[in-house]
Amino acid sequence: MTTMFKEEVECCVCGEKSSHTGIGSTNSFGSPDLDTRPPEMQRSTIYHWIQRCPSCGYCSSDLSKCSNNTKEIIKSVEYQNIVKNNVTPEVASSFLALSYEKEQSNQYSDSAWMAIHASWICDDENNSEVSTRCRKQAISLIEKANSQAQKIADQKGASEAIAIDLMRRAGMFQEALKLVALTQAKEIEEIIIQVIKYEEKLIELKDVASHTISEALGKE
Repeated sequence: MTTMFKEEVECCVCGEKSSHTGIGSTNSFGSPDLDTRPPEMQRSTIYHWIQRCPSCGYCSSDLSKCSNNTKEIIKSVEYQNIVKNNVTPEVASSFLALSYEKEQSNQYSDSAWMAIHASWICDDENNSEVSTRCRKQAISLIEKANSQAQKIADQKGASEAIAIDLMRRAGMFQEALKLVALTQAKEIEEIIIQVIKYEEKLIELKDVASHTISEALGKE
């Protein structure tokens, strides 16, 4: 069961107060997707993982908190173009705006996850074109994170497994196969090996659909 509550939050950028839905508690039943998106009921709470100020457009998991350079970033043309993009679903654009802020602050791992979350929203909206763009953006950010020794996942090989899934879902099959080969040459846990082998089969089939970790482990 998921419990929600209403809260009034004051934007740390412009001081505007606005009402948002918070998540009191939730649960999940089933297996996460290969890119770690959780199953229901937690899955649907994603629409409340981020808040957007209706006045200045600041997007954050908590509008009452800012970093030192937040105000400067959200006033930029680049940031405002993201939040005002009518082609991208609104919640997805909020995640992409936060991704941009994190990237400008050199928080590439967090930035990558925000782009991944944006892709999940686009999946829900059946907007494959924008979801593909979000995943390609996430892949680029993961590469930046790797260059700065920032991990998007702690388990050895998990970052690569997630990147492989992003590539597959984005139709980047050759790039995905190259990363499969590189990752298989490393010392990684058996569960990650199984996931990557399953990804390899999906890539060979040019399958760009969502699949679960349970499927990869032969439990479905």
